Amino acid sequence: MKIRSYSVLDRDACLQILDGNTPEFFIPRDRDDFANFLDQLPGPYYIVEKARTIAACGGWAMDDDQIAALTWGMVRRDLHRQGIGRFLLHHRLNAIRDDGHARHVRIRTVQLVQGFYEREGFEVVEVVPNGYGEGLDRVTMTLGRNHER
Repeated sequence: MKIRSYSVLDRDACLQILDGNTPEFFIPRDRDDFANFLDQLPGPYYIVEKARTIAACGGWAMDDDQIAALTWGMVRRDLHRQGIGRFLLHHRLNAIRDDGHARHVRIRTVQLVQGFYEREGFEVVEVVPNGYGEGLDRVTMTLGRNHER
Protein backbone atom coordinates (compact mmCIF):
# COMPACT_ATOMS: atom_id res chain seq x y z
CA MET A 1 0.00 0.00 0.00
CA LYS A 2 1.08 3.54 -0.58
CA ILE A 3 -0.43 6.86 0.37
CA ARG A 4 -0.32 10.13 -1.53
CA SER A 5 -2.07 13.48 -1.71
CA TYR A 6 -5.44 13.74 -3.43
CA SER A 7 -5.61 15.00 -7.01
CA VAL A 8 -8.69 16.20 -8.91
CA LEU A 9 -8.12 13.14 -11.12
CA ASP A 10 -9.12 11.02 -8.08
CA ARG A 11 -12.55 12.65 -7.71
CA ASP A 12 -14.61 10.00 -9.51
CA ALA A 13 -12.87 7.11 -7.73
CA CYS A 14 -13.53 8.76 -4.34
CA LEU A 15 -17.19 9.25 -5.21
CA GLN A 16 -17.37 5.58 -6.22
CA ILE A 17 -15.98 4.60 -2.80
CA LEU A 18 -18.74 6.63 -1.15
CA ASP A 19 -21.35 5.09 -3.44
CA GLY A 20 -20.15 1.60 -2.53
CA ASN A 21 -20.55 2.38 1.18
CA THR A 22 -24.08 3.80 0.78
CA PRO A 23 -26.55 3.17 2.42
CA GLU A 24 -24.77 1.18 5.12
CA PHE A 25 -22.33 3.90 6.23
CA PHE A 26 -23.56 6.98 4.34
CA ILE A 27 -26.91 8.29 3.16
CA PRO A 28 -27.65 9.14 -0.49
CA ARG A 29 -27.63 12.90 0.07
CA ASP A 30 -24.04 12.66 1.35
CA ARG A 31 -22.87 12.31 -2.25
CA ASP A 32 -23.48 15.98 -3.08
CA ASP A 33 -21.84 17.10 0.19
CA PHE A 34 -18.80 14.91 -0.49
CA ALA A 35 -18.52 16.13 -4.09
CA ASN A 36 -18.56 19.75 -2.87
CA PHE A 37 -16.00 18.87 -0.21
CA LEU A 38 -13.66 17.42 -2.87
CA ASP A 39 -14.07 20.56 -4.97
CA GLN A 40 -13.14 22.86 -2.05
CA LEU A 41 -10.81 20.89 0.22
CA PRO A 42 -10.47 22.58 3.64
CA GLY A 43 -7.25 20.73 4.46
CA PRO A 44 -5.00 17.85 3.46
CA TYR A 45 -6.73 14.89 1.80
CA TYR A 46 -5.09 11.57 0.99
CA ILE A 47 -5.50 8.59 -1.28
CA VAL A 48 -4.46 5.04 -0.38
CA GLU A 49 -3.47 2.92 -3.35
CA LYS A 50 -3.38 -0.85 -3.20
CA ALA A 51 -2.38 -2.88 -6.23
CA ARG A 52 -2.50 0.29 -8.35
CA THR A 53 -6.13 1.02 -7.53
CA ILE A 54 -7.61 3.60 -5.20
CA ALA A 55 -8.58 1.70 -2.05
CA ALA A 56 -9.36 4.50 0.40
CA CYS A 57 -9.47 8.24 0.94
CA GLY A 58 -9.57 10.59 3.91
CA GLY A 59 -8.13 13.77 5.31
CA TRP A 60 -8.24 16.33 8.08
CA ALA A 61 -8.79 20.03 8.63
CA MET A 62 -8.15 22.42 11.52
CA ASP A 63 -11.00 24.34 13.11
CA ASP A 64 -10.78 27.58 15.07
CA ASP A 65 -10.45 25.83 18.45
CA GLN A 66 -7.19 23.99 17.70
CA ILE A 67 -9.10 20.82 16.94
CA ALA A 68 -8.12 18.73 13.94
CA ALA A 69 -11.24 17.21 12.44
CA LEU A 70 -10.84 13.98 10.50
CA THR A 71 -12.67 14.41 7.21
CA TRP A 72 -14.50 11.97 4.93
CA GLY A 73 -12.48 8.83 5.63
CA MET A 74 -13.63 5.71 3.81
CA VAL A 75 -12.37 2.44 2.39
CA ARG A 76 -13.66 0.74 -0.73
CA ARG A 77 -16.43 -1.61 0.43
CA ASP A 78 -14.84 -4.79 -0.96
CA LEU A 79 -11.59 -3.98 0.86
CA HIS A 80 -12.96 -3.50 4.40
CA ARG A 81 -11.23 -5.32 7.27
CA GLN A 82 -7.82 -5.50 5.59
CA GLY A 83 -6.04 -2.83 7.65
CA ILE A 84 -6.41 -0.11 5.02
CA GLY A 85 -8.53 2.14 7.25
CA ARG A 86 -6.03 1.81 10.10
CA PHE A 87 -3.16 2.59 7.71
CA LEU A 88 -4.97 5.73 6.53
CA LEU A 89 -5.93 6.78 10.07
CA HIS A 90 -2.36 6.46 11.33
CA HIS A 91 -1.09 8.52 8.39
CA ARG A 92 -3.59 11.27 9.18
CA LEU A 93 -2.80 11.22 12.91
CA ASN A 94 0.93 11.44 12.17
CA ALA A 95 0.34 14.38 9.80
CA ILE A 96 -1.73 16.15 12.47
CA ARG A 97 0.96 15.53 15.09
CA ASP A 98 3.68 16.76 12.71
CA ASP A 99 1.67 19.90 12.00
CA GLY A 100 1.76 20.63 15.73
CA HIS A 101 -1.26 22.95 15.98
CA ALA A 102 -3.98 20.60 17.22
CA ARG A 103 -4.80 20.12 20.89
CA HIS A 104 -7.26 17.35 20.07
CA VAL A 105 -8.44 15.26 17.13
CA ARG A 106 -12.16 14.90 16.49
CA ILE A 107 -14.11 12.48 14.34
CA ARG A 108 -17.82 12.57 13.63
CA THR A 109 -18.80 9.14 12.44
CA VAL A 110 -21.57 6.55 12.59
CA GLN A 111 -22.08 3.97 15.31
CA LEU A 112 -21.08 1.19 12.90
CA VAL A 113 -17.40 2.23 13.04
CA GLN A 114 -17.36 3.58 16.59
CA GLY A 115 -15.54 0.46 17.83
CA PHE A 116 -12.76 0.93 15.27
CA TYR A 117 -12.01 4.41 16.60
CA GLU A 118 -12.33 3.30 20.24
CA ARG A 119 -9.66 0.65 19.61
CA GLU A 120 -7.44 3.47 18.34
CA GLY A 121 -7.87 5.46 21.56
CA PHE A 122 -10.78 7.76 20.67
CA GLU A 123 -13.45 8.44 23.29
CA VAL A 124 -17.13 9.14 22.67
CA VAL A 125 -18.21 12.65 23.68
CA GLU A 126 -21.67 12.79 22.10
CA VAL A 127 -24.18 10.52 20.37
CA VAL A 128 -27.11 11.91 18.38
CA PRO A 129 -29.55 9.11 17.53
CA ASN A 130 -30.36 9.13 13.80
CA GLY A 131 -28.10 12.19 13.52
CA TYR A 132 -27.17 11.36 9.94
CA GLY A 133 -30.43 9.72 8.96
CA GLU A 134 -32.66 6.84 9.92
CA GLY A 135 -30.53 4.18 11.61
CA LEU A 136 -27.28 6.16 11.42
CA ASP A 137 -26.37 7.79 14.72
CA ARG A 138 -23.88 10.66 14.69
CA VAL A 139 -21.11 9.74 17.11
CA THR A 140 -18.59 12.46 18.01
CA MET A 141 -15.30 11.16 19.37
CA THR A 142 -12.05 12.84 20.41
CA LEU A 143 -8.42 11.90 20.87
CA GLY A 144 -6.02 13.87 23.07
CA ARG A 145 -2.83 15.53 21.83
CA ASN A 146 -0.42 13.04 23.33
CA HIS A 147 -1.68 10.05 21.38
CA GLU A 148 1.34 8.62 19.55
CA ARG A 149 1.27 6.77 16.24
